[in-house]
Amino acid sequence: MHKTYLLSSDSDPVGKAVAALLAGTAGFGQLAPTELARTQLGAGVVLLAGDSAFDSETDFTVMANGMVQILYCSPALELVGQLIEVGATVAGISPVIAPRVANRAVGFGGPLRVKPDAQWGVIGLGEVGCEVVRKLAPSEASVVIADVRTPRSGLLAELNVRRLSLDLLVAGSDVVSLHVNAGPTASPLISERELNLMKDGAALINTSHSSIVDENAVLASLAGGPLGGYATDCAGETLSNLDKSMLEALVSSGKLFITTNPLTNQVGAAQQIAKYVAANVQAFGAGESVKGVIDPIDFPVIGDPSFWASRMSPRQD
Repeated sequence: MHKTYLLSSDSDPVGKAVAALLAGTAGFGQLAPTELARTQLGAGVVLLAGDSAFDSETDFTVMANGMVQILYCSPALELVGQLIEVGATVAGISPVIAPRVANRAVGFGGPLRVKPDAQWGVIGLGEVGCEVVRKLAPSEASVVIADVRTPRSGLLAELNVRRLSLDLLVAGSDVVSLHVNAGPTASPLISERELNLMKDGAALINTSHSSIVDENAVLASLAGGPLGGYATDCAGETLSNLDKSMLEALVSSGKLFITTNPLTNQVGAAQQIAKYVAANVQAFGAGESVKGVIDPIDFPVIGDPSFWASRMSPRQD
């Protein structure tokens, strides 16, 4: 019989919604973190993993040939890589959460005082990046994109965007919005070098992962460089531990915006994600394709003909 296990904290709204939806389903059960190591997993088993599901001592081989459905935004690429290495199928929630992320990213344009006809540079043309472009379509803004992979045939024409190298996008955009996975080639993707390429007064938006940007370089650029404003919903250690007076000064000046409310806490989000997860569980059990499979492709090394830009990360699907 097909088995599905839920491993999440009691405070996780998505975990609660998934448990309520799948309760009573044959083969479904919940695990405590301490039970993971001694539970028979493996081929054909689905593990629904909240953000507290794994730690540094987790034996990932228990998921060989099974499926791991991540229940939260932006899983660490190292985690995904370890799971894929043992033969697990790993799926994220980007297909269902993408419109909400796009709303947040574009919504940052208001407090950042982005002009209506600004050029937006969208880095990463996966589920979220595409939604950002579509959200901007009715506005006066123009959009260019940068992506590590060649978009599917017709997508650029469908979205009415041009593809540029990362450097050209950063140098020419009024707003740069990041929608990529964290990883070796993108930790950070935006560093002092890229910030110094930006237009005077340009804004940077990060809804991907704190490691995508060098937060120390961001603070330096806000203080005396070209960066006009930074908005994020994934602040890292540097911004989280910033001196209170400095934080208040940056916020009051309109240069820094930090949102701490997870998108998964929005009204209806947990239930929407739960339905998506249930459909993926059913598809995997039936031997069908699941949505949101994470494909951690690194950017080509220097010398590869497809190395057409500076550092780049896999787009976020």
